[in-house]
Amino acid sequence: MNDTSRHKRTGAKQRPAWLTLLIVSLAVFNVPEALTGAGVALPGVAAQMHPSSQALQWVVVGFNVTFASLMLAFGTLADRVGRRRIFLIGISVFGVAAAVCTFAGSILVLDIARAVGGIGASATLTAGSALIASRFHGTERVRAFGIFGTAIGAGLAFGPLISGAVDSAMGWRGVFAIPAALGLLVAVVARPLLNESSNPAAHRLDWPGTITFTAGLFLFIFALVQAPAFGWISPLVLGSLAASVALMLVFHAVEKRHPTPMFDLSLLRHARFMGVSLAAMALAFSLLPLLVLLPTYFSAVQGYSALHAGTVLLLFTAPMVLMPMFAGLINRVLSTRAQLITAMLLVAGGMAWLTVIGPGIGIGALAGPLLVTGVGYGATLAILDGAAISSVELPKAGMATGMYNAFRLTGDTAASAVGGSLLVTITAAQLAGKVAHPDTVTEQLNGGIHTTLPAATAAFSSALHVVLWLGAALALITVPVLLRTMRPRTSPALVVARSENAIVEEPAAEQMY
Repeated sequence: MNDTSRHKRTGAKQRPAWLTLLIVSLAVFNVPEALTGAGVALPGVAAQMHPSSQALQWVVVGFNVTFASLMLAFGTLADRVGRRRIFLIGISVFGVAAAVCTFAGSILVLDIARAVGGIGASATLTAGSALIASRFHGTERVRAFGIFGTAIGAGLAFGPLISGAVDSAMGWRGVFAIPAALGLLVAVVARPLLNESSNPAAHRLDWPGTITFTAGLFLFIFALVQAPAFGWISPLVLGSLAASVALMLVFHAVEKRHPTPMFDLSLLRHARFMGVSLAAMALAFSLLPLLVLLPTYFSAVQGYSALHAGTVLLLFTAPMVLMPMFAGLINRVLSTRAQLITAMLLVAGGMAWLTVIGPGIGIGALAGPLLVTGVGYGATLAILDGAAISSVELPKAGMATGMYNAFRLTGDTAASAVGGSLLVTITAAQLAGKVAHPDTVTEQLNGGIHTTLPAATAAFSSALHVVLWLGAALALITVPVLLRTMRPRTSPALVVARSENAIVEEPAAEQMY
């Protein structure tokens, strides 16, 4: 049954496609804004609740774990039970969870609410992209996903600034109140204005794969976050890592045998696809440390307000919005391979340059490395998705989209956990024997509490330098990987015109009402 006949049979009014795009774009702007804005709120949370460093980390990491691990599952659910339905459930859950964060009375409630919010965000982003794909076709779809991607980029870019302004005016609770209000407003407005669409022929949800992947990722991140508190070789940490490996092995076995797996393991043998996916994961170690750790550093060492920190971060985030606008011009000059390699070199150089950061450094000295890193990262936003999807056969493009996003978001989650844990571990180790209570001082620094104690600021700066060097090294390592995996092909590459999360193939037996 085609869309038109379904519309006539039900008598439902067909809403304009641009209205769907507007509503979805507003919702997906809210998701990354809430993700990056949380880093700005952490000093305020720490000052009021006095949590451990690990509990504070879960404010960011808990959101990332659920967000990353459930995207493929929600993609399948949206196709089967209705994209509008999953979108409305997702944005409602996201809004309610953010509201709970606003009024949270303990760090435990805040952490749980953030994890639930990640579930809602995952459903919102996945179902939202499917709604757009169902309403636009051909070149119109490409333009629509360009707007969709711009909304996501704007949320990432301006999240720290918006959250900094709100935090300065309303306190840290306001940072969560704004996404809550916007999310719930979208949920109310969207209900009568979105048409439902579904694909009854869509595959069933791979429950065993979803459960084992989510549990394995959670235990891996749990071990990374808790290691500074319990010790890297403690039974809890080693046991969690072992259980994570075991679950991932089970996941691999399940996916090999499942008739409709969430991961097509044959794509792991596509060198070009894996090279681009690894580059996306490496880039996470430049994005997350800057958006999450720098606001805390600025507060603890430099004494910046949340608004001041968000304004300085514009030097990094603004190029993320501007660079994709020049994608067409750059494409006429450089190949995709050359663009990616150049971008990774810029990111590596910018991260290494940023190690000049230290107590009392001025914005002028930070401008160069932040701009260079931002330009490099921003350049990848316009090409990474297309490079990943165009590396596989057209029938597997949809699966490749989901797997690429899963790899990218898993990298984001790991980067948050690794960066935070390294910061805590190295700071505590350097403070040992130099201050009376190194663990207490470390907790204060990680919470963004300003100090002028030379030993403390020096130790925190040194720890941040290690995280920055790690990001630079990972970006640099991907250069030879890309050189090898993205060699020019003898036959023309399959070019799939798509943007963020676009769906290439038209769904079979598509229904809209």
